[in-house]
This record gives sequence, C-alpha cells and structure tokens, in this order.
Amino acid sequence: MLFRYVSLSLLASILAVSIHAQTRSPNYEVGPEDLLQISVAGQKDFSGDFEVEPDGMVNYPLLGRVKAAGQTTAEIERKLTTLLSDGYLRRPQVAVWVKEFRSQKVYMTGEVNRPGPHGLKGDGTILTMLTEQSGQGPLQASAGHVVWVIRPPATRLQDVERFAGDPARNAPPIDVPGRNDVPGADVPGTELFRVVRREIEMGAMDKNLVLKAGDTLYAPKAAQVYLQGQVGRPGPIRFEDGLTVEKALALGGGVTNRGAAGRVKLVRMVGGKRLELKPRLDELLLAEDTLVVPERFF
Repeated sequence: MLFRYVSLSLLASILAVSIHAQTRSPNYEVGPEDLLQISVAGQKDFSGDFEVEPDGMVNYPLLGRVKAAGQTTAEIERKLTTLLSDGYLRRPQVAVWVKEFRSQKVYMTGEVNRPGPHGLKGDGTILTMLTEQSGQGPLQASAGHVVWVIRPPATRLQDVERFAGDPARNAPPIDVPGRNDVPGADVPGTELFRVVRREIEMGAMDKNLVLKAGDTLYAPKAAQVYLQGQVGRPGPIRFEDGLTVEKALALGGGVTNRGAAGRVKLVRMVGGKRLELKPRLDELLLAEDTLVVPERFF
C-alpha cells in the first residue's frame, strides 16, 4: 500500500511538471510582472509564488534580490541551485515555472467584469483565461455564447493598448456580431477568430485557441429572439445555436389557450427588409428573429 501511495504521488508530481512544461516554450524569457512558482524539494520556506518586480528582480528568502527577467526558467533554476548550495542547502532540487505570464498581456473587452489588460495564465488558452480568474468570473451574465479573438497586425504595443482601452470603439453590439461588427475588424491585417464557449467547455481542445500577447478577447452581448402574442411569457429570450421554433416557444412558457399554434409567424430581417415566414416547429432560428403567435378565432 505504501509503495502504491508513493507511486501515485510520484505520478502526480510528474504530471504536474509535464503540465507546467507545456505552458510555454522552454526558450521563453521571463519578463517583469511575471509570476514565478518556485519549488525546492523538502523546503517549504524556499517554495512558493514570487512576482518579478518591474526592475526584473525577485525577492527570494535569504538570498535577497535575484535577477530573473531576461532569463529562461532553466537558467533561473541553475542560478538558484548554485546560490542555495553556497552555504544554505545541501544539493537543493529546484524547479521553476511561470505561473502567470503577466508581462504577456491580452485585453478583455465587451461584456466582461474587468475590462482592460490581463496577464496570460497557464497554457495561455481562451479556456484558461475564462476559467482561471480570481474572484468573480471574467464574463458578465449578459455575455453571449460566442467570444471573438481580435489579433491586431504588427503594431506598436502602445497602439494596441490605446485601442483596447477605448470604450467608444469597444461598445458591444446588441446582437451576436458578424465580422463587420467586431471592433477593429476593418483594420488591414487584423485576424479574427470566432470561438463558441460551449464547445471548448465541453472539451473541444482543437478549438481552444492559444492567445498571443496583444490579442483582444471580445465578449459581445448575448443575442436574443423575441416572442410576441399569445405565449406564456412574451418578450426576449436568450439566443443560442440550435434554438428551434418549438424550443423557443417552450422557453417562453408555451402557447396559451387563446393562441393559434398552427399559425405562428416568423419575422426576420434580411438585407434591411422585413420578411414574414411560416416556420416549421423544428426550424432553426437566427439571432434577432421574432415569433408571433396570433389569437385563434374560436
């Protein structure tokens, strides 16, 4: 039993190291504000999270200020091993990871709780950025199911910061946007990536985009479908991919006793023109569609 416990513990340690090792290239050079996780085997006082200060130094127990910026984690490991071996510890086993890439900033805008710059976390993917935020979650309840990643062309970092911090340009549209509704989409050379939150939350890792420094994560306001007439709860309901006429009516409390279920109308704007359609119950709705349930004659 003891052997099994030790083996499982060893496996967990190996997996943890493996996960950390995959977060960034081994050639990544630590920058100011990055958060380092340093572990010295069997030494709690020398282990923990350490922030790289603006001047590139880390305040480390007993050793004082140690330079970290501009070096890889492997180089920092070797440096700490050498320094700790000099009169402090015998054969220290040091491991260093970047826990948060705070010097590598991305920007969050739209229906988010804390708009502005955020340091990349962990593996730097969208899913990690949406789940590893301290305190309240990063997205407001009004956010839709689609998130856009806006990758600007090669510009100066201060230009990207000015764009991300301009509330006038980042005002979210009412509906789930197409390309032309995303802030900055008209800038030549800009790349856009559309990510459906539910897909990555359900494990579609091939769609879990890895963010880059300077990216903007834009969360538009949720689109809606509108119910009018003889339904239990007239008004807007939240639009999601796969929403059918039947499901929308059910979400609105169903057709009332006075409603003509067989004469439901679908009102849709196409190219600025108002169309009235007779939908099937299994017909898929689009964002901003309106369903009208008329009153029956008898």
